[in-house]
Amino acid sequence: MSEDSSGRLRRRAETILSGGHFEASDITATSMKELLHELYVHQAELEIQNEELRGAQQALEASRLQYLQLFQSVPLACLAVNAAGIVGEANAAAERQFGLPMLRLKGRPLTLLVDGVDHGRLFTALGRLRDHGEWVRQEFRFLGPQGTVIDGLTDARRVTLDDSDRGDVLLTITDLTERNAWLREVQQSRDDAERARADYHHILQSVGDGILGVDADGRIRFVNAAATAMTGHLDLDLIGRPPSDLLAGPAGEAERVPGDETPPISAGAARALALSLTDGRPRSVACEKLRREDGGTLLVEVTISPMLSSGMRLAPMAERIQGAVVAFRDVTARRTAEAALNLSERRHRVLVQSLHDALAMTAVDGRSLLANAMAERLLGGPARALLDPTAAALEGEGRGERGADGQLAPATAPATMVPTTAGRRFIDANGNRLHGLPPAAEAARSGKPVAERIIGVVEGEEATAPTRWLRVSSHPVADPAGGVEAVVSSVADITAVKALERDLNVALDARERFLAAASHDLRQPVQALLLLSDLLMKEKLSAGARRMAEQIQSSLGGLGGMLDRMLDISKLEAGLVAASPEAVDLAALLGRLHGEFAPQAEKAGQSLRLVAPRMTTRTDPRLLERVLRNLLSNALRFAPGGRVLLGARRRGDQVQIEVWDSGIGIADQHIDRIFQDFFQVGNAARDRREGLGLGLSIARRLVAMLGGTIDVTSSLGRGSRFTVSLPLSEAKSDALEQAGGVGAADSGGAADDGGRLVMLVEDDAVIRMALVLMLEDWGYRVAEAGSGAEAEELLGSLIDSGEKPDVILADYRLPEGTTGLMVMDMVRSRLSRDVPGVLLTGDTSADRLREAAGAQCALLHKPIQPSRLQDTLASALNLQGG
Repeated sequence: MSEDSSGRLRRRAETILSGGHFEASDITATSMKELLHELYVHQAELEIQNEELRGAQQALEASRLQYLQLFQSVPLACLAVNAAGIVGEANAAAERQFGLPMLRLKGRPLTLLVDGVDHGRLFTALGRLRDHGEWVRQEFRFLGPQGTVIDGLTDARRVTLDDSDRGDVLLTITDLTERNAWLREVQQSRDDAERARADYHHILQSVGDGILGVDADGRIRFVNAAATAMTGHLDLDLIGRPPSDLLAGPAGEAERVPGDETPPISAGAARALALSLTDGRPRSVACEKLRREDGGTLLVEVTISPMLSSGMRLAPMAERIQGAVVAFRDVTARRTAEAALNLSERRHRVLVQSLHDALAMTAVDGRSLLANAMAERLLGGPARALLDPTAAALEGEGRGERGADGQLAPATAPATMVPTTAGRRFIDANGNRLHGLPPAAEAARSGKPVAERIIGVVEGEEATAPTRWLRVSSHPVADPAGGVEAVVSSVADITAVKALERDLNVALDARERFLAAASHDLRQPVQALLLLSDLLMKEKLSAGARRMAEQIQSSLGGLGGMLDRMLDISKLEAGLVAASPEAVDLAALLGRLHGEFAPQAEKAGQSLRLVAPRMTTRTDPRLLERVLRNLLSNALRFAPGGRVLLGARRRGDQVQIEVWDSGIGIADQHIDRIFQDFFQVGNAARDRREGLGLGLSIARRLVAMLGGTIDVTSSLGRGSRFTVSLPLSEAKSDALEQAGGVGAADSGGAADDGGRLVMLVEDDAVIRMALVLMLEDWGYRVAEAGSGAEAEELLGSLIDSGEKPDVILADYRLPEGTTGLMVMDMVRSRLSRDVPGVLLTGDTSADRLREAAGAQCALLHKPIQPSRLQDTLASALNLQGG
């Protein structure tokens, strides 16, 4: 039987039964059987459903019992509270916490469980939870057994129970009473410890010896009054610095046994402190030089006592060390008296041993009277014959003859043999074999000095044999009778200098060959590009494509002009390249360079800014543009993802064009070498893709040809500034003098504030540069500083010159924990007047607003629009004038 017919039969049977009449004649016997079958099936389905309902009811009851067990087993006090504030349910933890049985807790008003001072706050919070579902976890005061007060951290959430009278909010209460009492005890202990610390602080301040408290990292954390008096520093100047800034090392060399080449054990108090912070052992240094703030030194006796944690006796020593106490006592007077006794001998030893050149005094009979370390090494090697007054003439001339064993027979002492080595030969500076007496022997025999003789010692007869080059001078020492008793010889090893000369000649030859080849190989593709770009410009192009084509053609023109000069460095050296001066609009020149390099910077994720006031100078625009192109290319290359600033400003009768970058910077040891030919920073492998190292060298030559100078200042890891200084043209139009700047700000100036002196304090060099250019363009005079310490020095120099700042423009956060507000306070204190101030900050917190208001200064948040800065400065100056 199909499901459709079965369904029809079931519906029919239900209809007949519900109608109250049933006649057997309406259905056949077959239908009756089918109907009965379906009724049996329906009855079985009902029984199955009833069984499932009974199972679900049992599961629900089990779940309810499980929930009740879980609710009762929660360690935190839980209360279910209804809208009337009546406790409907409570768990066992609540019974224990409130000291009431379950029967008394249920039905108890919540007001009887909460301290009266918190009634309003609690019920307001419950109302907000019921209305908006918001609850903030917080503490309330509850009443425990015998009226005790319970500090309860309370959490609440809405719940749905089968009976709303049992509660619609579940409160969970964590008892913090013991914790809060413990915190109060801890605070009391801290207060006691602080009072004890203050007592010890007063004791240490009264001690006559200088005392430094050093932490485990070797940084000063405490300085007593005696230490500040001895060093001349303020305690705040020393906090956070390593003691090695004060400890200049041992006052004298450690004593050694003659002939002992091992280094001295003592290495100074700084080293002793480092060892004590490692092994926890106390140490002392008998005499150490202590640097003073005024540049002088004191001689002090230093005692180092490590501070060990008393509660970690079984821990490793490195974990027990908490720091150290460094105590020092002034022993200058005592040590000065001791040093005077040995001054002459010490000077003699230091003078001789500190010479880089070999220095030896040899008696005419061959005895060594004095020799420094370098001379001792030479006397033991192939140069001995050059320093020996008894040596025979080279190549068998004179009275000396070569023995069968390869030794040179001396000229004045036949019994003394001078060791030599077969195959060694001596040559002059031109590579010719030397003849005649060696320098020392010649000085001994002639009684006249032999000065600056260049001698090469060749080990072997081959043309490629290694050569050691020496510069030898020998001076005779006369005895009372006028004869020669000894010879003083000095020898300098100039092998490295000779190698550099050789490498330089090779490099110059290679450079000439390279430039000759590059002059052809580079011009070919450039010429092709120029032709193709010209053909492209004749095609029908869209406006956008034509602008791109014009930019390509312009760049190619610049590239062609650059190649004409870049590949002619030999002409520069020969003086064949001449400048063609003409009046140059610097704003237009810098703007064109900015427009060319800005897309390249944007593509590399860099920021290229332009600050170019309208001014003119008389120079060669093509040579100047080539210099600036090189500087901009380098700045973008070495400041990946950073910032680059191109700007110009007037300095007296000169104009300074500056390129700033926030890149990798240049190490101090490389600053003086970057303008040398072929020198590159960070390209030890001489990767040609990084350039040839000629750009800055050519730039220096070109700037010198234009009558200017090029200079660089750099900080490793922070960036560099290249400055091109050129004479400022005397012929300037009034329009150029009065026009506003092109770049950072387009403003009409500040005519009313002309000549006002702005004291600018900003640690970011690029931002400081941009601000100086804007302020000068507005007519202000600017005195700039990069830190609080520099600002203090700057103010001192201004006061000495009879000037005082009219307004202070300072960044909030400065190096070394200094702030712009501290600088303003310092200036106002030293000038004894309220100097107006403008504070720049990227911090938008309310604290900065309050601090600025308390300091009576204007507050501007970065980024700052130039017009707003100009208005703020004018307002501050007007308030001062009013």
